[in-house]
Amino acid sequence: MAKKKTQNGRLLVIIALIVTVVIAGISFFIMSAIGEKSGVEFSPDDFTMRRFDYCNLPIINWTRRGIKYAVVFDSTAQTLIADGWIRKTGRVDKRWHLVSESGGWKFSDQIPTACDARFLTDYFNFTDSDGENLINKWNNDNPVSAKKYWPLIAEMARDELYLPIPGLMEFVLEHPEPDKDDEFMAELMERVADAWYQGGMTDQLEGRHKRAIERFDIALGNNKEHSLAEAAKATSEAASK
Repeated sequence: MAKKKTQNGRLLVIIALIVTVVIAGISFFIMSAIGEKSGVEFSPDDFTMRRFDYCNLPIINWTRRGIKYAVVFDSTAQTLIADGWIRKTGRVDKRWHLVSESGGWKFSDQIPTACDARFLTDYFNFTDSDGENLINKWNNDNPVSAKKYWPLIAEMARDELYLPIPGLMEFVLEHPEPDKDDEFMAELMERVADAWYQGGMTDQLEGRHKRAIERFDIALGNNKEHSLAEAAKATSEAASK
């Protein structure tokens, strides 16, 4: 009788071990699936892009696979550099802004608005019904305006001011021949100044007065008659004292 009880005890231990191993394996698989992350980043310093992926297990916060990078070549972005519309900053430690990130059980992109570079990068492959790249066409057709326009966009991207960029992109694409339009550049500069002003106001409302002042200065640099930016700058200067 004692021998039978011993055998039953061993059997229960074996079953318990098997169940534990199975549960541990399933748990590890689930956490690995949830911890899988991948996405794309954009560097406003030289308009390059890269893909990343890694696996960090939740709950236990253990990195099962470290982050790996792979270059993502975008011909439109690199043409902006190659053709001289934009200059590289020359920074050794390049800034990288998130374009998109996905992983785990979620199959849709997860994009934080704080670094929403997609508002710029989505336009790099913007084509018409014939498949022609509209950005490249606009640049080639309007070299004078392109030379003035793209540095303005690059400056905004380098300050993480991405949200107003779609409006500016739509504005220029609605003007197929800006080199022949005397009013185009003046209106563009007003829109750019407004974008910097709005960005500065966001900083001001959140108490980041130093950054707000910098953005108001850029707004005034693009439009000296921007009275709202001038008044807002004075408010932030007073709050900084």
